[in-house]
Amino acid sequence: MLHRVIPYLLIVLAFCPQVKGHMNSTLLTPQFEESYYITQALKYFDTLDTYASRKSKPHYAKKVIRWEWYPWLYLTGYKDHWMTLDRLLILYPTKVINRDCRFFPVQPFARCRVAFHYLKSGEKIPIYEEFTFNDQGQMTFIEAWTDIRGYLPMDERVDPWAQGENVYRLSTKVPGLGSWNGRLDKKELKRHAKRDKDLKNLRKRLRFPAIHWTYEAIRLLLKGHKVVPRRPQAPPFNRHH
Repeated sequence: MLHRVIPYLLIVLAFCPQVKGHMNSTLLTPQFEESYYITQALKYFDTLDTYASRKSKPHYAKKVIRWEWYPWLYLTGYKDHWMTLDRLLILYPTKVINRDCRFFPVQPFARCRVAFHYLKSGEKIPIYEEFTFNDQGQMTFIEAWTDIRGYLPMDERVDPWAQGENVYRLSTKVPGLGSWNGRLDKKELKRHAKRDKDLKNLRKRLRFPAIHWTYEAIRLLLKGHKVVPRRPQAPPFNRHH
């Protein structure tokens, strides 16, 4: 009998999402009320708002990752202790205004449109941001884009909240985010990075985060962050890796 069972067991182990190391974040379903995910996203922006309560902060997973696409710095947060550095923005007066955060039943569960108002310069920068969660309600992956045509992961004219099939986001490709704790699977990341340039870019920056962050920060200081609308393309970001 055992020889009959083993082939079926191997098939289950090969295809069951609970045991696959490269579990996709979209395998997870919401474990909390809609309002919970929206509140967590709003609390995240409180940490970037000089005038918000210092007590307001979201529930980060221990190894949370933040990725901000060009013209920003790509990997701008790794692990919860790095995220606490966002409080340094109190030195550069900033308000996060026009907050529009919504819940979606498929990952990323929270998606927001906001504007960062830098009070010294008067500049207002529109941002589109998405938040991926694990089963404990902790943020595991944060992904942001400049909310200007041609820099978004979708064509906002027909898919304003990135619900279509042709959305170009990184979060749904990162291995391990679909596990119960949403923890990055580094072995699977290494394997998939051989075939995916975005995962290769992520892995490179995770290995030496401070070095790559410094390089991108210098690039941003020299070239600036201003962008102009351009025709949407797919994929829209590879040229900037």
